[in-house]
Amino acid sequence: MKKPLREIYKQLREENSYSNYIFNGISDTEIKKAEAAGFSYYEGKVRQCFGYDKNMFVVHTDRLSAFDRLIGHVPFKGSILNVISDFWLRKASEILPTHYLTKLDERTLKTRKASPIKTEVIVRGYLAGSMMREYKKGQREFCGNSLPENLSPYSKLPEVMITPTTKAAAFEHDENSSADQLISEGIVTSEEWKQIDTMSRELFRLGSEVSRERDWILVDTKYEFGRLPDGQIILIDEIHTPDSSRLWKNSSYESNLANNASPEMLDKEIIRNYLLNLGFEGKGQVPDVPREKIIDLASVYLDVAESLIGEDFYVNANSFKTNFYEKV
Repeated sequence: MKKPLREIYKQLREENSYSNYIFNGISDTEIKKAEAAGFSYYEGKVRQCFGYDKNMFVVHTDRLSAFDRLIGHVPFKGSILNVISDFWLRKASEILPTHYLTKLDERTLKTRKASPIKTEVIVRGYLAGSMMREYKKGQREFCGNSLPENLSPYSKLPEVMITPTTKAAAFEHDENSSADQLISEGIVTSEEWKQIDTMSRELFRLGSEVSRERDWILVDTKYEFGRLPDGQIILIDEIHTPDSSRLWKNSSYESNLANNASPEMLDKEIIRNYLLNLGFEGKGQVPDVPREKIIDLASVYLDVAESLIGEDFYVNANSFKTNFYEKV
């Protein structure tokens, strides 16, 4: 039976544990069934990917990662990411080629299989995150981009910048790169990079427009691309989710900065900042994140999802099962 997720979160704030509401992924037993049925299998930080023929089935778990480490789990986060990705990939498919085919169930997207290009394309409109931290240390060159002097924290950049990174395996560290480096290392050709650059800027333009309609600022985001067997480059993975993007509340942005306060954040940066304040940047033991902060983050993710779909978000509160591998 499906229930409004907002009611479940209200209930979880009053309970001592939310472990019964966590989906850590399809079990090893079910994975073996899928592999026996002819599926290939790959596991990322948050998603489990099952390939079959020309298709990929992407299952969203409730895992929360930050600084390339597993931080914990957020109840129903995978369900929320699934509906957000479904919204944005359908939007993106209207303007350029993507891997999106359809949403199969509460946590699974059916997509086209593509060979991933080993880079994450980070598009930035504001000084934030790792760029801001390095800028404060005096760095002015960032992934092939030159930053001017006297930028204020959280300020808008003079122009939209693309700062690519290498694409590491799950829970390994991506390294800053540049277009020239990607081309020289043979990850992409110069012509392919031109396509990726153009597609990334067009996606960021789309994301910014839709975000403004909802009183958000799309601060920065990451895109991933893949090649189809015929060489065509298409958008893959998730886009514009609170996991892969920074989102700020637009209406409070100017006043917060004027009062030397951080922007109102609607993304995973809420937890990153909590960890940074504890001195954690990815090395050593992962600190425990209080249950209240996890539910706060979950509620923010839910706000984003419901704003996009324009209605209350319902989930299966008791269990999650998928048998997509029996339906191909």
